[in-house]
Amino acid sequence: MFCSRCGKEIAGSPAFCSNCGANLVENVNVSPKSRLATSLLAWYLGWLGVHRFYLGKIGTGILMLVTFGGLGIWTIIDFIVAVTGNMKDKDGRPIEKW
Repeated sequence: MFCSRCGKEIAGSPAFCSNCGANLVENVNVSPKSRLATSLLAWYLGWLGVHRFYLGKIGTGILMLVTFGGLGIWTIIDFIVAVTGNMKDKDGRPIEKW
C-alpha cells in the first residue's frame, strides 16, 4: 500500500501515514457529494432549490422552488452554509469534499 499524499510505501494497514501523517482511512460519515457543486448550484440556481435536490432533500427543494428560494433570503443563507462546509445531505452527513 502507498500513501496517496506522499507516495511512501506503507506496510500493513495503519490509519495514518508514518511519513507525512495523512489520514489513510476514509471517513464513512462524510457525504460523497461535492461542496463545490453544492455551492455553485446554490449560487446560480438556489432560487429554484436545485442544490437541495442535488443533496437529496426533495421536500425542501420543492419548497424553495415554489417560494423562489424564500424570496432570495433562503438562497443566500444556503450559499453561505454550503461554502463554509456546514451543509448536510439528506442523511445528515456533512458536505466536506471539494
